[in-house]
Amino acid sequence: MLDIRPITDSELDAFRDCLMTTFGGDGSDDPGEAARLRALIAPGRAWAAFDAGTLVATAGSYALPVGIPGGTLAMAGLTMVTVRPTHRRRGILRELIRLHLEDARGHGEPISGLWASEATIYGRFGYGIAVEADTLEVDTRGIAMAPGRHLRDDAVCEWVDEAAARERLPAIYARAVADRPGALGRSDVWWRERCFFELSGARGGSSRRRYVIVERAGEPVGYLVYRQRRRFEAGRPHGTTQIVELIAVDPPAEASLWRFIAGIDLFPTARWEHAPTDTILPWIVADPRRVARRRTDALWLRVDDVAAALAARRYQVDGELRFAIGGTTWQLVVSGGRAHCTQVSAAPELDLALTALGSVVLGGVSLAQLARAGHAAGAADVIARADRLFAWPVAPWCPELF
Repeated sequence: MLDIRPITDSELDAFRDCLMTTFGGDGSDDPGEAARLRALIAPGRAWAAFDAGTLVATAGSYALPVGIPGGTLAMAGLTMVTVRPTHRRRGILRELIRLHLEDARGHGEPISGLWASEATIYGRFGYGIAVEADTLEVDTRGIAMAPGRHLRDDAVCEWVDEAAARERLPAIYARAVADRPGALGRSDVWWRERCFFELSGARGGSSRRRYVIVERAGEPVGYLVYRQRRRFEAGRPHGTTQIVELIAVDPPAEASLWRFIAGIDLFPTARWEHAPTDTILPWIVADPRRVARRRTDALWLRVDDVAAALAARRYQVDGELRFAIGGTTWQLVVSGGRAHCTQVSAAPELDLALTALGSVVLGGVSLAQLARAGHAAGAADVIARADRLFAWPVAPWCPELF
C-alpha cells in the first residue's frame, strides 16, 4: 500500500537519492544538496510516496514571489517532481500535485508555477504556458553592431571576481526585473544556494562562471554571467561563450553587454538558452541572420485562486469581462487599472480552459491565438476585448529554471 505524505527531516537523504537517480544522476554528484534543500524548502513543503517503506516518488514547493503585470504575487513553485519507473500509472503524480496545491492554498499562494521536464504532463493539471524563452546562438566572428542612434554608447564593462559579484549582482537584478512579469524574486538564500552555487562536474568541461558588470557614469546598470568552452579546429579558435544570465536595467545597458560578448577573442560563438523573447540583439546587429533563434516553453502557471490572482495584477485599459472556467462564471471589472473579480450566476461571454487563464495572466500570450487553438470560445469582439484587458507591454520572462 502506498503512503504519500510530507517527508520528515530524517527522510531528506532518501528523498534526494530518489530525485537524483530518477533524473539520471548520482547522489555523490552533490554531497551537500541535502543541506541546500533544508535551506530552500520550508519544513512540510516536500512530499514523497513510500511503498513498503521505500521512497519511490518526490515533489516539493519553493515559496517564490513572481513578477506579474504591475507588481508581484506569491507563487508556489512546484519542483523536484519524480516517479520511479517501477511506479508509474498508479496516480502518484496526481496525489503529489493535489498535496502541492492544497499546501499552496494554506500558504496564501494564488498561483502555482513550474518548468516542465516533459511538456505533455502538466496541461491536464491546469497549467498553461505563460512564459516562453529563446535559445540564441550567435556567430560573433566579425559581427557588426549597429545599434539605433538612440542607444547610448557611454557604458563601461568591468570584469569582477565572485566575491564582488555576490555583493553587487542582487541589487542590479532586483532593479532590472522590477517591472518584468515572470521574473522570480530572489532571497539571500536563493542567491547563495542557487545562483552562486555550481558543481565542477556539472559544467561539462566549461570554465567556471565569469562575471562582468556594466556601469554608466559610475552606476551599475547590468551584468553578465557566462562560462567559456575552449575548442580549436585546424589551429583556428571555435570556442563558445555560454551565457548564464544577461541582466540589464535598460536597452543601452543590454547593447553594451552584447558588444562585450561580440568582442571576446577565441570564442566566435555565443549561446544563451533562456533569453527573453524581446531581446534587442537581432535589432542591433548589422546582419540579424547571425542570430539563430529557437523558441520553447519556459514557465507554466496554474491560476488556483482566480479572484486573488486577477485582482493582484494591473491592467492598461478599463473594462469588463464575464468568463467561465470549469462551470464557474467570473465577472472581471477593471477600473483605473485595478480589478475586482467575483463569481456570478449570469451567463458567460467567454469560455476558458484553466490552462488558458494560466497562459494569459502575465500578458504574454494572445487569447485570440488560444481561441484559434480551441482553448477558449466566444464571439470575436469579446475575445478582442479580453485581449485588450490582459495585454501588457513588457514580455514576460523567467530567467532561471527551478
